[in-house]
Amino acid sequence: MEAMENCLMTAKKANSPRDQVENFLKRGYVPLPWQWEFHAAARACDIPGGPTEVGAGGARGPGKSHGIFAQISLDDCLRVPNLKALFLRKTAVSAKESFDDLIEKVIANEISFERAGNVLKFQNKSRIIMGGFNNEDDIDKYVGIEYDVIVIEELNQLTKEKYEKLLGSLRTSKTNWRPRIYSSFNPGGIGHSFVKSHFVMPFRSGDQKKTRFVPATYKANPHLNPEYIDYLEGLGGDLGKAWRSGDFDLFAGQYFTEWKYETHVCKPFAIPTSWRRFRAGDYGFNAPASVGWYAIDPNGNLYRYKELYGGGMSYSKLADEVEALTNSDEEIDYEVFDPAFWAKKGERDDGLSGAEVYSMRIKELTKKMPKMVRGDNSRVVGWGVVREFIKPQIQQEKLSARLQVFSTCTKFIETFPELQHDKRNPEDVDSDGEDHAADELRYAVMSRPMPKKIKMRTSADDNKETNSAI
Repeated sequence: MEAMENCLMTAKKANSPRDQVENFLKRGYVPLPWQWEFHAAARACDIPGGPTEVGAGGARGPGKSHGIFAQISLDDCLRVPNLKALFLRKTAVSAKESFDDLIEKVIANEISFERAGNVLKFQNKSRIIMGGFNNEDDIDKYVGIEYDVIVIEELNQLTKEKYEKLLGSLRTSKTNWRPRIYSSFNPGGIGHSFVKSHFVMPFRSGDQKKTRFVPATYKANPHLNPEYIDYLEGLGGDLGKAWRSGDFDLFAGQYFTEWKYETHVCKPFAIPTSWRRFRAGDYGFNAPASVGWYAIDPNGNLYRYKELYGGGMSYSKLADEVEALTNSDEEIDYEVFDPAFWAKKGERDDGLSGAEVYSMRIKELTKKMPKMVRGDNSRVVGWGVVREFIKPQIQQEKLSARLQVFSTCTKFIETFPELQHDKRNPEDVDSDGEDHAADELRYAVMSRPMPKKIKMRTSADDNKETNSAI
């Protein structure tokens, strides 16, 4: 009795509707606490303006497949006649075996159904179609066919392009149904970055709109056999950590393994006027330009609190955009840019460097000539200094780091953790990745920013201030 009361309380806390709870329990399916959250998110898809994409899991072993299959079979298909669902998995053989296991565990002896090849049919004419993909090209055979609901297991094995093609097949003529897609995934695979940016990052930032992500690990599944638990806990390296914890900040080949969203990302706050501020940039026209606004607290901790990121900006246009984002009360002590910013351009721009054109335009806009610092391009040494700023440490009785990034700096948060080792020079970052924000950070920390003095100063002391970029 106590176990059932706990189950009902968990369902209520997850906002699972009454009829969904009854559907599951009378058919012998008792969801785990995290599965109740997934099922409630699936029902939220019914609401106009609600989500249309629900992702589950992140780690290995929490019961993702079981929960998703229970949702489409015991809830969706049984309550909506003529529903057409597509169930996809990485390979056709794996999909068939998984499909058979799920039928046996979830619906066998519980509801009436017919099995005809790869199609599961219910009495109300709803059906689930099993499919598989050996490679990405196999996805194309499902494109253009109308499905009311699509399930993709191991979404991290697909690219963003193929996923978006499948979304084009997600449509319906039913007035009592909103099309939706359910997916499960783990860290790694060719779709790792896409899955992280599409599902995980909106969840972390609390800005989920069309998506919902419900995380869970093997520890949330008390039915998991001990041998599989031993296997997971015995896996070494970053792969083992990622599979156990579902940590999308970890993957094989990652350069900055120290990075953790919870450790390095903070909520925006009003920066004290006493803190020193500067800007750092890595310029690109075809490749994106990245500019970050930095503040240094009295303890030497660095806060990246604002960013500009994008391509197609001339030097003067970059200056315009930078100043448009800079508030009138922001006192910027200096700016540090990549060394190439100082390269002369021959006859174009009257032989001026990018730094000169940029700084002259800043002066036109602000009536002040900015102090420009040529960035130190010692890459491997610079990455070592970056590590000193991002390594976790205890500050004020909690785990933190000397670098904190405001949650509004979305491009940095998206691209920095994805950088990998250069295969030819493992000590360096692979520059084929999107390293513009990381390069900008490297120039920032190599400029050796120092905090302002805390003590009160007289006007005469103002002229003696020496704490600045060296």
